[in-house]
Amino acid sequence: MSRHHHRHQHRRILFASVIIGIMSMVNRAVAAPFASLRRVGLAPASSLSLVGNGASNNSAFVSQYRYNTRRPIAPRDATKAFVSSDKRSFSGVSSINSGFYLRSKSSWALNAVAEATEQGSPGDKNEGADDKEEVKVPLKFKPYPFSYHKELTVRIESLTNLGFGLARVELDENMDNGTTNANENGNEGDDTRAPNKWVVFVPNVIPGELVKLRIFRNYASYSDADLVEIIEPSPDRIEPPCALATICGGCQYQHITIERQREMKTMQIQELFERLGGFETHEFPAVLDTLGTDEVFGYRSKITPHYEAPMRKKEWKKALKDHGDTAKSKSCEIGSIGFKEKASRRLVDVPYCHIATPAINDALTQIREDKREEARQGLLKKPNKGATLLLRDSDGVVETDHNVYVNTTVKDLVFRFKAGNFFQNNPFMLANMVDLVVEAATKTSPSGNTMTHLIDCYCGSGLFALGSSSSFDVCVGIEVNDMAVQEASDNAALNGIKNCDFVSASAEAIFQSKDPVRVSTMKDGDDNDENKDLLVADFPRESTVVVVDPPRKGCSEEFLQQLNIYQPARVVYMSCDPATQARDAKFLVSFGYEIVSVQPFDLFPQTRHIECLAVFERTAISTGEII
Repeated sequence: MSRHHHRHQHRRILFASVIIGIMSMVNRAVAAPFASLRRVGLAPASSLSLVGNGASNNSAFVSQYRYNTRRPIAPRDATKAFVSSDKRSFSGVSSINSGFYLRSKSSWALNAVAEATEQGSPGDKNEGADDKEEVKVPLKFKPYPFSYHKELTVRIESLTNLGFGLARVELDENMDNGTTNANENGNEGDDTRAPNKWVVFVPNVIPGELVKLRIFRNYASYSDADLVEIIEPSPDRIEPPCALATICGGCQYQHITIERQREMKTMQIQELFERLGGFETHEFPAVLDTLGTDEVFGYRSKITPHYEAPMRKKEWKKALKDHGDTAKSKSCEIGSIGFKEKASRRLVDVPYCHIATPAINDALTQIREDKREEARQGLLKKPNKGATLLLRDSDGVVETDHNVYVNTTVKDLVFRFKAGNFFQNNPFMLANMVDLVVEAATKTSPSGNTMTHLIDCYCGSGLFALGSSSSFDVCVGIEVNDMAVQEASDNAALNGIKNCDFVSASAEAIFQSKDPVRVSTMKDGDDNDENKDLLVADFPRESTVVVVDPPRKGCSEEFLQQLNIYQPARVVYMSCDPATQARDAKFLVSFGYEIVSVQPFDLFPQTRHIECLAVFERTAISTGEII
């Protein structure tokens, strides 16, 4: 809506002619002027909010304007889209001749057409009631193995790591392989015969549920579908508190009880270690129950809502041509401010985020209005481009400037960092995570050695190194981001920690570095503050722990090779993507390490995201090669 909203507003006065243009596109089955609008789903808004039997567990909790909206009416498709006359969900109408189309998020159009629909016509309920309107597919739709908007009833087997439900469909052996509906858009089908079981992904479901879905895209080996109806709901299904939960991509699990969410996350970690790590169940300890706190809503201390470009590039270029430098002050309108839809790049307008902290939501309303007012007054620096807003809650104070320093307290330590920089976004869970990292790192080794040296790779602002410093003689952190290293050093000074030093370099460089680290060796109660220059290469391997907290892509092969050569006694691996952690675990085990424990954290309830801590103990000398 954001891209076309201003155009829609200026055309309100032409609404009557628009309706006539739309009516000219409707099939011969239409007997009365407004009956066709009802058949394509342009009903009053109140009837659009749900599919099925109302807001009960027997129906999908479908927000207004949800289903059958994205693909049929995408401007680039320029195709008509209709649904069967017995469906009430909004499908959309595209009028090529008039150059006008209604989109699902144009609320003024929905309300206006709904009013016209209510007037109706004496014969609109009877004529063609049993007819089915044609469905014209998007031009690039691949018709095998399912036709466009094919409805299927399936049982959900599991959820993917992206939060989508997975179902397998038995394909009909007599199915016309690769030619189904091919003539509708001129595309040829896939010549490769499909397997007996075809995978279909669908959002907003729970394993075990029986659901009706509608296909909107076929790929080479799977299909994507929209949820139409919950036929047999799971006992773990609940009504989401957020009205946008079914469409907003920020949350995937609001329709599931928190207990079931955490059970599924535990199972997902177990399956990832078995499938991607290649481990048999008996080869590593059972994954521990996912840990979480009672704060399952209102916990997130940072959100970054987006808005799309208020002005099209053509309009911006014309403004530059007509007004020169003064075009920068050209007035415009911002549309949706929020997050991307599920399985779409379109934005959902989010005036209130249920997982954000109360302080962020208190500030969000005014920030959204301020940004829109900037656009109206022509104060946007780049009105031809979208932007991302920042709201960072730092101990109850919300900051919107990326470059302003903020403070966050974790246990007894104060961390200072720029508001736009990375720092874990659930303050309620951080203390628990630090405690378990310290506990894992400080345990006496199986051979009886006390851990004395810690190397924190991918250390960021120093959370784990500084949090562990009181338990080790020497701590060294390494981070490729120069700004983060400076923040970590400042945080050490801010908290009076002298046995930590931080290095700016890639993680793999630390093990062979010839540059000494300078730390204090003063013990508690010792008045002699003596600084020493130490080489990481000289750390005692039998009492050295390496803490790893890499980005989502996991550890690089070069880092794993250097870690293997260095051979510390223990590796404590925190991951924000358990899939890459399971992959890296396979290498660590091949190096002679044993998996001691695997502990998931529910750092972001209501979402698919999982934080996971895996501990590896060295039990053998490796050959030094990655397999």
